[in-house]
Amino acid sequence: MKMLKKIFLLASCSCLLVAGDAFANANSFENKVVPVTKAQAQAVEEVLFTTGEIVEVTENSIVVKGENGLISAMLTDKTYLLNGKNGKAKKLSSFKVGKEVTVYHSPKMTRSIPAQTEAFAIILGANDEKQGKFFVVDEVTLSEDGEYVSVIDTNQSLVATIDKKANKNYAEITAGDNLVIWYNMMTMSIPAKTNAQKVVVLPVRE
Repeated sequence: MKMLKKIFLLASCSCLLVAGDAFANANSFENKVVPVTKAQAQAVEEVLFTTGEIVEVTENSIVVKGENGLISAMLTDKTYLLNGKNGKAKKLSSFKVGKEVTVYHSPKMTRSIPAQTEAFAIILGANDEKQGKFFVVDEVTLSEDGEYVSVIDTNQSLVATIDKKANKNYAEITAGDNLVIWYNMMTMSIPAKTNAQKVVVLPVRE
């Protein structure tokens, strides 16, 4: 009987130790939780992008096969069709089946197959460092010395520093502008930060 009591006491102590460790780990985890700001909570809500190969082209849509399947990028009067090397406008006829593109589109998508979504911009070419990235400006901050501006996109995911080397009219960039930005590296912070090498301000589409 005494032996059974000892076994029971040892088992009870072990359970308490395990529970204590679990409680400590839980508290440790809670202490490591980083609060999400309102801006970060809105990330990737305004503009999404899909890179893939064109499988079909019509007068009002371009169907692209990306990593997550097919999407039908619906073209509107506001859709930019661009050359990824220089940001210049391209005709729809330049977007042929088999070409690689990056589609910047609305997060609102139909449940059809392929899913349909409004295209903000479609950039022709491989999505690499040489290709410009579509960027919708949410906020602009001019530096104290006036030598550059810092712009953050509507996804609150990237802050880009733009100086006269990247665009001679950098000080005229305003919130709501649509840009094509070229850059090589970015930080691992949230939001990420980068220095733009080249920036093209796209014409306003009413």
